[in-house]
Formats: sequence, structure tokens, C-alpha cells
Amino acid sequence: MFMDSIVTLIYIRTQFKSFKFSEAVKVALVGVFFGAVTPSNTGGQPMQLFLLSKKKVGIGFGSACLTQKFIVYQIISTAFSMLAVVVRFKYLQDAFINIWSTLFIIVGFVVQLAVTALFLIVSFSSKITHKIIQIVYWIMVHIKFVKNPEHKKESIEKEFAMFHKSNKELMHNKKRLVAIYICVAIQVLAILSVPYFIYLSFGMPKIAVANGQQPASLFDFICIQSFVLFTSNLVPLPGASGGAELAFSIYFTPFFVIGGVQKIKPAILLWRLTTYYGSIIISAPFSYYSKGRKEFEENELEQISEQEYERMEASVDNK
Repeated sequence: MFMDSIVTLIYIRTQFKSFKFSEAVKVALVGVFFGAVTPSNTGGQPMQLFLLSKKKVGIGFGSACLTQKFIVYQIISTAFSMLAVVVRFKYLQDAFINIWSTLFIIVGFVVQLAVTALFLIVSFSSKITHKIIQIVYWIMVHIKFVKNPEHKKESIEKEFAMFHKSNKELMHNKKRLVAIYICVAIQVLAILSVPYFIYLSFGMPKIAVANGQQPASLFDFICIQSFVLFTSNLVPLPGASGGAELAFSIYFTPFFVIGGVQKIKPAILLWRLTTYYGSIIISAPFSYYSKGRKEFEENELEQISEQEYERMEASVDNK
């Protein structure tokens, strides 16, 4: 959460110098809570964007910042996954216990790569984005579930224009990008390291040695946990419930079930409490900052967007 707040602060301050660290923490915690309680972590970014809009951060710029942050996270996570597949393929191969587990693992890895590629394309290709908008507009016109589809189309196109301009501006400062990648890498490493410290807390290395086995290293656990994440992300439930526990059990049972010692169930419980339920408990009070979402009128958002669009045009002209 701390690193997430730092990255949010770095991005937003590229345009809003007065944006405070305390505000970045609120945005990060709101994202954690609503991401955890919605299927496939889909509720986090919309609520973060809403909170940013209340702070008068434009929709296009806010979307660009959150999308860039997500893309960097996906790139780092995918890089760890690819490295793990190369250097610790044996652990992945051991999980191929049947056709279903094999298919589940392969599809999970492919989906992670596809999602990263899709967001990169949409973020920087205005032509592809325009085609997507045309498809959405066609659906709105023919299904007729939206009033004034032409107005909506113009609004969406304007938002994406600001979105792409903001993306390009965010990519200009190379030192800032390096700092962001380092922060996100630390964040991902911290998440991937949790099972190893559970492994140590249960005294499993000593038990492994006593049973003539080689204790696992931190690097082993980082690689294996990356397998757990890309496998369980396929489950479209809040927190990947069920899939996360199953994936953890498949990959980590050899390390928590040694001889007559069976610690896999308490390990799963402690892992989920630390990485999922604990984050909900900590971030729940900050869901208060999403209050007033329904009362926040659309014309207020459009007013912010208009102001941002004028500012972006002025900055382009100055350059």
C-alpha cells in the first residue's frame, strides 16, 4: 500500500503539484478495498478515478495515471512470471497433475500476457481506440440503452484524446519512469515474498533438513508465488476466492507437508489473512471517501474534463 501511494503521488504530481501524500494514501486504500470486494478486481480503479475527480483531477489525466500504474504493475508481474517459468520450470511442471490443471495454468499465463498487451495497445494507439469507440457507438445506437448516443460518443472521444495526450506526457520523463518501475518492482516483490515468511514462521526449513530435504529459498518462493498469481487471476470472483486457495495448495503443498508435519491449511489461512482479508479490514474505513458517488453529477465531471481539455490544449500549443 505504501509503494502504491508513492507511485500514485508521482503520477498525479506531474500535473497537480499540490497533490498531497495523504491524498495519495486515500486513493490507494480506496482502490485496495473496492478492488478486493469486486469480481476480478474491477471496482478499484473506477472508485479511485471518482475520488480523484472530487479532488478536481481531470478524468482523462486521472485515467491515464491509473492506467499507466496498472500497466507498469502488469509488466513487472509478467516479467517475474516469465523469469520464473524459465529458471524454475520444474515447480510449474510439477503442478501439471492432470489436463485441467495444465490447461488452467497455461490459460492463466496467456491471459496475463494478453491483458498487458491489450492495455499497452489501447494506451498508445489512437487508431485502435477510435475503432473501439466506433464499435461501442454502434452498439449504443442499435440497442438504444443510452440517451443521446452522439453526445456520449463525443464525450468519450474527448476523454480518450486527453487520455492519450496525458499518456505521452507521462512517458517523457525517463527518470520518473525509472523511479516508478523501481517502486512497483519493490511492491510486487513484497507481495510475492509473503509465503516465504510464512514458511519461515512455521519452522519448515528446519523440518525439511530433519527429513533430509533441501530447504526452499526466498527466490524459489518468489517464483512459485508468481505461478500462483497468474493461475488464480482467472477466477472471476472477489479476491479470486477458491482459485487462489487451490493454486496455493497445488504449488506449495510440497513445502508445507513434510514427513508427518502438515501445515498447508494454516499456511493458506495465514496467507489469505495477510494478503486479502487483512487488506480489506485495513482499507474498509477509507471506503467512506467514496460517499456521494451518486450525488456527484455528471455535469460536474464534464466541467472538470472541459477545464482539463483546455489546459492540455494550451500545454501542447506552448510546446
